[in-house]
Amino acid sequence: MYSSLFIYSCLAVCMLTFVFTIYLSQLFVRSATEEIQTSDREKIQQVVQTSEFTLQKLRQFALRVYSEENIALWLNMGSGDYSPLSLYKAAASVREFVSSEPFVQSICLFNFNLNQIYSSSETSLYSPQDFYDPSMLKNIESKGTTPYLQFFDHSVNGNSYLALVVPASGPNRNFNGYVSILFSKPLLNEHMLQISEQDQNIMIVEGPNKTYLLGNAETDLVSKVANAKKPASDSSQWELASGEGTWSVQTASLPIEGWQIYHLSPYSECRAKIVRIRMDIIASSVVLVLAILLFLFWQSYRRLKPISDLTARLQSKLGPKESIANPAYAGNEIDWLDSGFERLVERLEQLDLSLKSSKALIKEDLIKQWILGSKSSGPAEQYIREQTAILRTGTFRIAVIRLESYGRFTEYYDFTSRKLLRYALGNMMAEVLENHGFSAETIDFGSDHIVALIASSASIETEARILNAMEDVRVQIRRWLKLELQAAVSSELDDGADLQPVYEEIYELTLLAFLCEEDRVFTRADSDRYRPGEGSDPDERLLEQVIQAVRLRDANALAADLDRLTRHMQGLSYEECKLQLTHIIYSMMKSFKNGKTFQGMKSIHVFLDRFSTIGEVKTWLLQELLLIMDQQRQRSGSNRKEECVAEMMDYVRNHLHDPRLSVDDVAEHVNISVNYARQLFKAHYQLSLSDYITDQRIKYAIHLLTTTDWTVAEITEQSGFQTKSTFFSLFKRATGMTPGQYRLETAKK
Repeated sequence: MYSSLFIYSCLAVCMLTFVFTIYLSQLFVRSATEEIQTSDREKIQQVVQTSEFTLQKLRQFALRVYSEENIALWLNMGSGDYSPLSLYKAAASVREFVSSEPFVQSICLFNFNLNQIYSSSETSLYSPQDFYDPSMLKNIESKGTTPYLQFFDHSVNGNSYLALVVPASGPNRNFNGYVSILFSKPLLNEHMLQISEQDQNIMIVEGPNKTYLLGNAETDLVSKVANAKKPASDSSQWELASGEGTWSVQTASLPIEGWQIYHLSPYSECRAKIVRIRMDIIASSVVLVLAILLFLFWQSYRRLKPISDLTARLQSKLGPKESIANPAYAGNEIDWLDSGFERLVERLEQLDLSLKSSKALIKEDLIKQWILGSKSSGPAEQYIREQTAILRTGTFRIAVIRLESYGRFTEYYDFTSRKLLRYALGNMMAEVLENHGFSAETIDFGSDHIVALIASSASIETEARILNAMEDVRVQIRRWLKLELQAAVSSELDDGADLQPVYEEIYELTLLAFLCEEDRVFTRADSDRYRPGEGSDPDERLLEQVIQAVRLRDANALAADLDRLTRHMQGLSYEECKLQLTHIIYSMMKSFKNGKTFQGMKSIHVFLDRFSTIGEVKTWLLQELLLIMDQQRQRSGSNRKEECVAEMMDYVRNHLHDPRLSVDDVAEHVNISVNYARQLFKAHYQLSLSDYITDQRIKYAIHLLTTTDWTVAEITEQSGFQTKSTFFSLFKRATGMTPGQYRLETAKK
């Protein structure tokens, strides 16, 4: 097996490496060539831009020289008004111009009225007969330059310069004063053409008559470039062969000057480097192939024989039922092993998932039991200590986050979506607390809030950190889930604390945001903030009648009861009246938390400041209560009924541990009457609500009997039964056996 695999692997590796090497080398050659050409094009374009800018700057410089006041005065001076002082001033101006422009070699002033020539290089005054540069004099007097102030090549005493004459001369010139300026070619090569001594590239600037003006090329190469057959496009790339090798030529033009710029790169040298790198790639690929082949040979010999041995051992254990000769595997050992391991991994994953799910459910159930009961005891306490970090620091705290405007939340999302969002709230709360250094367990009771048990120490510093962490919980949930929350945190508790009253108190604290102007995390110290003053208690009987009228959808009774409830407020002071209104609105909020009445309110006190009279408040409150009645009437259809039933079932499953769980609690949770809750549940589930609670408790007890080794007394407590006799009676009625008998029968199976 390993020989055939090695041979096939060798062929595959060689073919793939060969194709990849050829492709990589060709890609490198093409990329390198394109990179060189792109670099040459960018270089010549940069030279063109620099040349245009520099030459235009030099023209402006020449015009400034010609138009300078002292120089212009001397150039236009006649024999009748000649003054030596004017020559002195003109010479001083010339020296300043020469020193200000590094490209300038010399400046000469010609005055043919006076037959005088001043040269800055000699700092002397000449006559036309004894001037040291007769070719420039002849150029100005007879030949002249083009009328566009164009530069031209000029030699003096064996040195070559780029010259410019101002003003431009022509056949009909009418000037007696001229300025000639000679510019240094080495400086222009260095700064305008950007030529350096280390640069292997060649730059050639060719004049209108193929005159070599600037550059760093030899005479023979200049001649070959001038006489070479060039492409039609000035911007195209072409090649030139010479005795020194092959050159890649890029061409550009300067239209104003009528110049051609040639950029020559030693293509033969670049090609030689490319060939060397290409050979290096091929050689490296050969070495890589040899190394891979050796590795494949070693691996095929070392790995496949143990696989065959393993297959033989597994075959002997599994027997003929799982034979490798099965047509499904066609005698392939690898496929046979792969199939067996896949089945094994699938079973392990299912077992692990089942175990994790069971642990999570047990942990959540025990924590709910602890919060809703009086104290965790027995195996429940031991499990909480071992599987969570709540009790490891000695003390802990209860934190509650409550959704604002829960009525709007229930309208926007159906029952399933609400459960998913509450699940996300719990996860985000635990993660943010962990980021702040606190271990926490979150529990969803299926309502408008999430409860967290946070392990913490009893110190002022820890309390401040927890408050900061809970504020961060609100910020992160508002940022990512776009939900507004109110939060509250208890003081430190120990494992002997009665958690249910603490949990209820902390939940009530989250409602304080509706009574004050502060938007923050509340603590138990804030529980005394809302205390009605003397004489500010409203008639609770009338208030209950108003709430009952809304639930019964009796609009006439609602208006009359609300009028009687607010009639006596006209005799109160403003503060007492406002306090009673706050209490009434707060009571409505608690009674109709599923409505839209108070959505968006941050503070009831601030909201009441919008009204100027009690009558306005009463009118607004009546309209809002009538709107709640309409909403309840609209939501009484079949979809709402099914959602209520699902929410009742979910509430029961989440509160099975509470021995005080009753039909009244379930009805209050879904905001309907007790009789209607019984009727609705019976119609949809064909089972009474109380029987459903008992049935769920029996099922949970069966689950504990078959998955744990807890005593029957402990299971009785965990299942929410108030007495052991009640549990035995109901269990035997449902299963026909006692809990002990059921456990024994299940163990035999």
